[in-house]
Amino acid sequence: MAIDGRITCDVLFHDTDGTASLKVVSLEDSTAYTTGKVAIVSGTVGTAGVTYSVFDSSISDAYSDASGSGVSFSTLSRVAFAASALTSLRGSGTEQLYSQNNEIACTRLVDGASVTVSVSGAGTASYTLVLYGS
Repeated sequence: MAIDGRITCDVLFHDTDGTASLKVVSLEDSTAYTTGKVAIVSGTVGTAGVTYSVFDSSISDAYSDASGSGVSFSTLSRVAFAASALTSLRGSGTEQLYSQNNEIACTRLVDGASVTVSVSGAGTASYTLVLYGS
């Protein structure tokens, strides 16, 4: 599978005092990728959680690439996710992210063996993950 894409995070605020004074607060990163593998998976999750592992078929069963083949990873490098209600994403390393109101959270994975998604409170949430690796 050939890919061409990027993972971008951009934060920009213009802080003004109402006159001519302006401060800009900015942090940005954009990394382009032309090799590797990518998959997107969506679902509904509760407090029990859902785990996507490179060691089983949970990703390849959920996502087929442009040629129609299921995507299997040997390692996960980056993940971005969004969820409708307060939801955590935990990597198999020390990573932990939160999303709610479909706000996107993104990280590099230290030990890219798996990610677990679970609702942080009661109830359920819909979520979407974009996984990048090799």
